[in-house]
Amino acid sequence: MTSKRVFVSYDRDGDMLEVLWALREGYFSPTADERVDKRLDDGGELIGFLIHDLSTLDEPAPLEFELTAEVPDKGVANVTVSWAAVELGVSDGRVRQLAREGRVQGAVKAGQEWLIPTPIKLVPGRRGPVGVAKRGASST
Repeated sequence: MTSKRVFVSYDRDGDMLEVLWALREGYFSPTADERVDKRLDDGGELIGFLIHDLSTLDEPAPLEFELTAEVPDKGVANVTVSWAAVELGVSDGRVRQLAREGRVQGAVKAGQEWLIPTPIKLVPGRRGPVGVAKRGASST
């Protein structure tokens, strides 16, 4: 019997559940259900899915959707906050903060979630350490 490793992440702030069975670059594409996006790699292979507004799924019937691979649209290449956080080595909250500040180039907010284009490009901050503070200098 063959087994596959599956990666599951829940973004509370964005109210999204992402399930991946391959960790590689790709993009999201809509499905027939507006709450579900499929994740495809650059070759169009299906590598996961994303469920939006997870907390609203209180229906008695289970959520059912179809996932199919497709020929990729090279103009589309967005990742979730969780994916960007892993790529950047920071928390989901930090990615959201950078996006709000306009420091993630091309990031747009769609509903409650941020769409982060790949490759991820950050604008350098204007503040931060530029040298060692002078010892004994007054703050007046």
